[in-house]
Amino acid sequence: MTANEMADDLERAADRVASFGSPGYEDSDLTEILTEAESLYVKKFLNGKNNRLGESFDETEVRKQGLSALVKRGSILTTSSSQVGIVPNGKFFDLPSDFMYCIHEEAYIDQNVCNTETPISADVIPMEYDKISRFSKNKYKKPYFKSYGDSKVWRLVFSREVDGDVPGNPATEKRHQLVSDGTFEVNVYSINYLRNPKGVVVDRSVVTNQRNCILDESTHFVIIDIALSLLLNTVKEQEINNVESFNDLE
Repeated sequence: MTANEMADDLERAADRVASFGSPGYEDSDLTEILTEAESLYVKKFLNGKNNRLGESFDETEVRKQGLSALVKRGSILTTSSSQVGIVPNGKFFDLPSDFMYCIHEEAYIDQNVCNTETPISADVIPMEYDKISRFSKNKYKKPYFKSYGDSKVWRLVFSREVDGDVPGNPATEKRHQLVSDGTFEVNVYSINYLRNPKGVVVDRSVVTNQRNCILDESTHFVIIDIALSLLLNTVKEQEINNVESFNDLE
């Protein structure tokens, strides 16, 4: 379904609710509402706690296919130009510019499997800052590598190098920090991730300017229903409150 078709369906639905007395909406209004509804749909089903069936992304085929357009690959991420602020034995890597959430990670270190030229693949373990000091002394928890091909590194989140608060100084990429035990270094870091949704642009005057929802076609009618609730709430029409606020979903 194109963006303009979604807008037409949304207007028809709003007109029926208002007994065919709904006010007309500008393309810019419908763009804003449909984009918000698309984002709300994504946030609603990424976490099973946010939806009635309790099914999150990657748990069922319905969820996987519905959000499949957001899955991307970030191969061999760039080492950050600045390494200021790392914890001991840490290393910053820049994430893709459209990065939203990580769903799979892999790393290769600068050590090879014994008697081969094959780099050792390390398990990437998300870690909390308050556990670093305690776990660094625990031989079962801290990063390590074994010459037979086993390895583990920690992954920490960190701020952007430039956060973008100044309009003339745009934000740089988000960053992850990979931490070793000091006896090796991470050379390659790759991820599979969910990208930020692109949004919807409605333009019924210049059709080539429209930008369609990239989510699976099966989600479009649900997104229109969410948009309808948002739209009616905006114009204060009576509507059952069946859409959570963004504050409840974050």
